[in-house]
Amino acid sequence: MADLNSEHKRWSVNSWLLGVLIILIIGQGVLILGAGLSYVPIKSGYYEPLAADQDVAASPSRERLLWLEKQLAPPPLLVWSDTPPDFDFASVLNADKEPGGVAGDLSSGQANSDETKASVGDTASLSLSDMTASGTESDVPQLSQTNSLFAVDPDYIKHLPDLRMMDVEERKSVFIASVLPLILRANEELLMRREIIKRDYAQGNEDRLRRWAELYLIDGVDEDDDVDNLYAALLVRVDAVPVSLALAQAIVESGWGTSRFARQGNALFGQWAWSEHKGIKPYEPSNDRAVVRSFPTLFDSVRAYMHNLNTHFAYEEWRLARAENRNLDQSALALRLIPELERYSEDGQIYIRKLGNLIRANNLQYYNDTQLTQGN
Repeated sequence: MADLNSEHKRWSVNSWLLGVLIILIIGQGVLILGAGLSYVPIKSGYYEPLAADQDVAASPSRERLLWLEKQLAPPPLLVWSDTPPDFDFASVLNADKEPGGVAGDLSSGQANSDETKASVGDTASLSLSDMTASGTESDVPQLSQTNSLFAVDPDYIKHLPDLRMMDVEERKSVFIASVLPLILRANEELLMRREIIKRDYAQGNEDRLRRWAELYLIDGVDEDDDVDNLYAALLVRVDAVPVSLALAQAIVESGWGTSRFARQGNALFGQWAWSEHKGIKPYEPSNDRAVVRSFPTLFDSVRAYMHNLNTHFAYEEWRLARAENRNLDQSALALRLIPELERYSEDGQIYIRKLGNLIRANNLQYYNDTQLTQGN
């Protein structure tokens, strides 16, 4: 009789736990639907299969590319912070108050006609006094002078806080503080890969160079193409993105981090995917099969954006312009590369003008002279 009572109790406990589990699952579903969350997280990595009407047979599988990446240079592991670092955006925005300066309208984020004529050379040799013209050095807590550069603390967050209820100035400060370290870290990764490729070439490691070429979607890998040609093509593709340009595109594509895609899917750059479970469906999509691709973390979004610029056929001229003008300072290079991004958006020339205005109006060129401090 005791055994029957014990068995009955176990069944009662198990039934109770099962009921709680079912309630939790239903509750989670209600919350997800209520929040408008229409995606499931995808794996890390930046490879998305091509659309059905594109040449899928000519593209290696995503799994193969992820395997190649793991063999050649695994993605960096970051130590995550719970909250964005403090950062005083207004002190940077208002840093240049001299005649001919580029401080823009904070509320609109657009530059007027006089501001768009500001010379890139005016900001190429930025000094600490320029950054803090309206206050003391402590006004910019996350930037400190290191030779001619500014060091940014490597604080990384996985997701943006809800920026919609913040005032404009605070929203911009939090957005820059959140995204800037991720852009700098992704650029560091690209430059480290570039050095590894140079080493492989110097050591005559043809097999690794061919795998690098496959990873970066260069044609001719399986056709015994001359290794010198593959190496030259790799140097065009494996390179950093100017910080001000990356920030400007993140701002435009995410609405300073307030868009539904940024909040629900960590999508900072409006990249498309072709399977519904890989992203969020726009309310009025221009393509019935397309979704805005979602990412597990903000860093995955940044890496995918840079890999997209470095590999997609639509940005071949952008890559060539970057290679040909690599001797320019980063501020001049960013403005030189903007016209080559016309195909990034359906808005075309309007999009190009918007990027240039954002950089000037919000002094984003100042962030070209930043680097991460050691650690994390």
